[in-house]
Amino acid sequence: MAVLQPVEQAIRTVGGTVRWYLAGAAKDHEPPGEVLHSSAEVQAFDPGAILVPGNVVPHRWGGLKVQIFHGLGEEKPGHYRVTGFFDLYCTPGPDMTDRFEELARQHGHFLVRETGWPKLDPLAAPIERKAVRAKLGLEPDRPVVLYAPTFSPRFTSAPDLLETIVGLKERYQWLIKFHDLMDPAVKAKYEAQLGLRVVGSDQPDILPLMQASDLLITDTSSVANEYLLLDRPIITFRAAVRRDKGIDITAAEDLPAAIEQSLREPDEFAARRQQYLSRLHPYTDGKSAQRVVAAVTDILATDAHLKLRRKPRNLWRKFQQRNLVE
Repeated sequence: MAVLQPVEQAIRTVGGTVRWYLAGAAKDHEPPGEVLHSSAEVQAFDPGAILVPGNVVPHRWGGLKVQIFHGLGEEKPGHYRVTGFFDLYCTPGPDMTDRFEELARQHGHFLVRETGWPKLDPLAAPIERKAVRAKLGLEPDRPVVLYAPTFSPRFTSAPDLLETIVGLKERYQWLIKFHDLMDPAVKAKYEAQLGLRVVGSDQPDILPLMQASDLLITDTSSVANEYLLLDRPIITFRAAVRRDKGIDITAAEDLPAAIEQSLREPDEFAARRQQYLSRLHPYTDGKSAQRVVAAVTDILATDAHLKLRRKPRNLWRKFQQRNLVE
């Protein structure tokens, strides 16, 4: 929802009409607008464009099919898997743009436009950190630590850091945001041992938690790339890439000292954070959703997508996603 809501607002601002279709984990969330409940309803609505934060979309639906991405985890190989369903990829910054433009030259059946990532638009607005903390029931002046691990068994830090975080639960105020796909058993252990201190664990939108925090602890999660826009300290646990964007620890017992150092010297890695941000997501104006809408409008007006090479038949992928919609 958080990825597409700014786009919905941008579309309505220019007089467009928006409908939502929920699939997969999104079915558990409440959409902000009118919902279509079946494939037949989508086809009757006859959209000019379909914007998706996932990697597949029903091929039989009409309209320009636009990939907006679920996250900034461009270091993961699957991030660049071309499924053959999309006409347009809206990329957040130069690193991803370069890769997708090369893929576009190879495949010839989709376009690429660099727009920024709409989910991060709200971070451009001025915020009063104490006000955000008050809404979350936090004390205004005590340090707030956000822990947001990835769900992937290969990369997650959650099992390794549990005991250490429990040991630090009285020293700081903790916000913990689990991915929707996090192992329920791991999540239950945190909730049992931290109790009511697991603020935000079921909140769908991580942005308010980011805004309220003084620093982020994560692993190889794309949330680290999102957090760069706030220019605040980042601690990673055995990160696979860009380990020097903050303190990267390899053992749980190193976490307390890393937190203290990050709070004491929040600007220590500021130059490196800005260097990575300039490549991953240089847009800090809060207008990425507007750029997405402008790109879609331009392509539809010029019929640029109709000049592309024919997409692959994708029979197996189409068979796999046959139950995606009702």
